[in-house]
Amino acid sequence: MRRKNKTYPRLVWNQKDGTGHLTPPLQRLKEYIHTHNGQEELANRIIHGNNLSAMELLLEEGYREQVKLIYMDPPFLSDSRYYRKIRLKEGLSIKETTYPDTSDMCSYLDMLKERLVAARRLLREDGLIFVHCDWRANSYIRVLMDEVFGHPNFLNEIVWHYGGRGAKHVSAQFPRNHDTIYVYRKSNKGSLKKLHTEVLIPLEEALSRGYRLDEAGRVFKTAPRGDYTEESIKRLAREDRVYITKRGNVRIKYFLQVRDGYVVERPLLGDVWDDIPDAMHTPYEERTGYATQKPLSLIERIIGCASEEGDLVLDPFGGSGTTAVASERLGRRWILCEKSPHGIGVTRKRLVAMGAGPFVVERLVEDGHQQGATADASFLVPPVVRELDGERLEVSIGLNGYRKEEALPEGLSEKEAHLTVDYWAVDWNHDGKRFRTGWLSLREDRGTIKPVEKRATGVVKKNTERIAIKVVDVFGNETDWVLNLKEAT
Repeated sequence: MRRKNKTYPRLVWNQKDGTGHLTPPLQRLKEYIHTHNGQEELANRIIHGNNLSAMELLLEEGYREQVKLIYMDPPFLSDSRYYRKIRLKEGLSIKETTYPDTSDMCSYLDMLKERLVAARRLLREDGLIFVHCDWRANSYIRVLMDEVFGHPNFLNEIVWHYGGRGAKHVSAQFPRNHDTIYVYRKSNKGSLKKLHTEVLIPLEEALSRGYRLDEAGRVFKTAPRGDYTEESIKRLAREDRVYITKRGNVRIKYFLQVRDGYVVERPLLGDVWDDIPDAMHTPYEERTGYATQKPLSLIERIIGCASEEGDLVLDPFGGSGTTAVASERLGRRWILCEKSPHGIGVTRKRLVAMGAGPFVVERLVEDGHQQGATADASFLVPPVVRELDGERLEVSIGLNGYRKEEALPEGLSEKEAHLTVDYWAVDWNHDGKRFRTGWLSLREDRGTIKPVEKRATGVVKKNTERIAIKVVDVFGNETDWVLNLKEAT
């Protein structure tokens, strides 16, 4: 008898009339950043632009079925505008829009489906995808993912319970204190690694709860023998792993570590994660001020259970760059896509600050459109060149100040314009194609504000023709200068 194919529910909504997304002709402007010695061809990637265009370009480049893990943290359909507080100097802060999360359900599902289809093409046969959402759209997303990946490839609905957020209780409802993370595989070759958490129980409390001490002072608990054979029980008895109750029943001993007066339990992690607080309760040094930042420990757990060292991880909604940071820490290769200049700026700074391996920032722009303004060099202090020997020169160049085309924020003088600089870098031997960072300075605003350094110094060969300078302000605007070294001096 021929077996019929199973059918599953499908979402139907007022789709846009058209043939789908069409990628316009794009060019890529690349900025290569290496914080220590590394080979350029091994660089990880930040793609600045529309993530659907970025994923289609990855497919064209040969990344089809090359990605082991995709983590998606799309907008939550919150009908909100997110802001970032920027401290310019002591006593002066401004609020800048990070991104708007305003859409209707139909447009939202249109957007997400296109990206899920592209994601599936990029995943390896044993690949996994995690999609992070909340109560606003999770039921729609579940059905949509069943449609794209197939219901049999659903693995888990993870409930990330991050605890209470203060007095946000509304009289007509219970507080909403969790997000949903759906986990699907590309095919039946994909699987998750088991994870264990660590629970510390005071020794006295453990003993009162049925844990025991043997003659050697070791703490153990017991469990029924289950389906152990007599031969296995004899082996376990020789290993002092068998406990006989007063009634003569056989139970198996499981010894536990004791650390600083606490018994250490390592239970298997389930699908409710309530041991990771949200970003507002993460360590101070981890916070970026990015409104929808996710905790590093959450992303590290996802990467750890779904990939191996050296695997490729993709985050199409890169945000503040937590996936890149976690991937660096865990030895994974990574690609991030992010449309917001604020997200790109935060991600770049985090990676540079942690001493990440080489990475490339690629800006996707339509052909014929300029990305990154080229400014008058009057903002630069003319370079000072000093001969070191017959082959090398020392070049020093300064930053006079920098600001957007619009007026400076109220309360900031022209002499303080450099306080709007978030990051600037120098390419000491510019080839006219790719910006290769040879020197950089980052603005720090944790505790006491520390502006960028105002002068850069580097050593170049005597035949060097051009140097390039890149400046990014706290608003995400980027400005580039290319100086002919011979003419400038």
